[in-house]
Amino acid sequence: MARQNSKKVKVDKYSKVEPRIHPITIASIIGFFVVVFGLILIFQPTNQEKISDAYALYNVEITEDHPFYQVTYRGGLFKKGLNKIIESDEVVVVYVGFATCPACQTHIKGFESYYRSEGLDEHVSRIYYVDPTQNSGDYEKFQEAFPELTGSTPQILVFMNGEVVESYSPGASTEQTDINRSIRDFYRAVVTKITE
Repeated sequence: MARQNSKKVKVDKYSKVEPRIHPITIASIIGFFVVVFGLILIFQPTNQEKISDAYALYNVEITEDHPFYQVTYRGGLFKKGLNKIIESDEVVVVYVGFATCPACQTHIKGFESYYRSEGLDEHVSRIYYVDPTQNSGDYEKFQEAFPELTGSTPQILVFMNGEVVESYSPGASTEQTDINRSIRDFYRAVVTKITE
């Protein structure tokens, strides 16, 4: 019988060790990021708070449960755009304005209070708020789609089945009683048109 030459192979037990991260460490890292993102979401102001806070900077107080809800015309990744809302909803009310606009500051309180007192809240759950200063390209698309949209602010457009049926632009008077009367009359006309 022949003797086999067997060489001893040196085994390097340290080179075969692969780095491993303990599962508790991975879970801790994931948990940390979940908590951080959760806190960011919890403490981020709501859509309505952003609007009321913007007007509060100019001493215009609107209630916390105001009907305004800010949208853009084309929307975003997780938000439905006004173009889709107008297509899908039967009645849509859109407010165009921004907090630094003096005429918007004098009108927004009336838009809010007469929304409820004239019964528009029974027909629409919110007034979609479009700020033309936030995304000018998006606002231009809105203007192209609806020529009734003038360049002045504030303006309210009422859509029924995708078409503008009523619109409001401020008159020449700067007296608050005249402004309130014109807003009240506008809302009455809108409610009448909706209920016809």
